[in-house]
Order: sequence, then structure tokens, then C-alpha cells
Amino acid sequence: MFPAEGHATRYEYSNEELKAAVEEAQARGTYVMAHVYTDEGVRRCLAAGVRSIEHANFVSEETVALMAEHGAFYVPTFISLVQRIESAGETHLPDAIVHNLERTIARGKQVYRWARKHGVPIGLGTDLWGPDAQKSQLRELELRMDLDSPQEIVRSATVVNAELLMEKGTLGTIAEGAYADLLVVDGDPLSDLRVLLDPQKNLKLIMKGGTLVKNELTSH
Repeated sequence: MFPAEGHATRYEYSNEELKAAVEEAQARGTYVMAHVYTDEGVRRCLAAGVRSIEHANFVSEETVALMAEHGAFYVPTFISLVQRIESAGETHLPDAIVHNLERTIARGKQVYRWARKHGVPIGLGTDLWGPDAQKSQLRELELRMDLDSPQEIVRSATVVNAELLMEKGTLGTIAEGAYADLLVVDGDPLSDLRVLLDPQKNLKLIMKGGTLVKNELTSH
């Protein structure tokens, strides 16, 4: 719930359990994603063949380089921690936990910079609790604006996620044979990513699987 580098439990599964999970997933044509924070935990996951590492806030640069070597994906999801800080007054979180969360986010942003440096593919996650929390999903884009370019953040949510989900060529692209998922935005997110943060105002068309879900475009 509240990640801490000094927590007594640095990992929760044995090497044998991790390898078994990966083997069973591969047998079914899929993969394993691990929700893991510690350096040792991430290294054990990589050794077992885990494909996607969620959070990884307390890893070293050497472990980030190891992620690149193993071809693993990195999914930070800062918003899940930011939400807990913002709701601390309502949930009566002790100051010590709030400070720890702030430190965890700061450490995670350094990990993000290392991931960019070492060429680790960065995905956009949805690790948010319940429908109310999920309304803040788009704020993950905003939280990355001081860490990455608009182009790379959009790629994270589209082509990188498509590759992570083993849907390359069908998701995150406009191409023959793809799912025809399309958004038309009033503005240029590659110049100003903030246009994506207000979908009610700026999202003019939504196509899902070739079917129009929303269309506010005027015909000429």
C-alpha cells in the first residue's frame, strides 16, 4: 500500500515461484507483469523472465540497465502515489507516510530518467483504484511533462503499450488490419500535451474498433 525502501519484506515470491509463473504464462501465450519496488525484487523478476516491471521506484541505475538488457518494459504510474498524497487529509495518513510517498515519487522520477538514458521502453499504466481514481488517469501524462518530450509520452501510451500488450500492429497505430481505435483532438498534443488533459473540451471524435462513440466534428 505504502512502499518503503526499508520495509522488512524485500520480495514476496521465491525464485522458483517466479519462474513457474513466467513458464505458465508463456505456455498460454501471454506474459507476467510484476508490481515491484525494490532493487532486489526487480532483479529477481528479470532473472525469472518477467516482461513488465510496474513502479520500480527504489532500483539502482545498474538494475535499470539490466532491464534494458533483458528487454523488459518499465511502467512507473506516478499518479497512483500522487493521489494518496492529495487525499492524505481525508484518509488521515500520518505525516511520516506522506513524506515517504513524496520521497518514493522523487526516487521514481530518477528511475524514469535512467530508463530514458538506457533505452528501456516506458509504458503507460492504469494502476489506479476504482472508478473515481481512474478519472485521474490522464494526469499521468502531466506528471511526466518535466521528464520527457510530448512525442515520447504519446508514444508511451500508444505504440509502446501496444508492444507491451503483444498487440503491435493492431493497437496504437493507424494501419490496415489494426483495430481502428482513433482519437481526434482539438489541438496538437505533440506541441502542447495539455490538450489531452481536458477530453470533455478537446476530444472531438472517438472511434473504437471502427465504430464512432463520439463525434463533435462538423462536416463541410
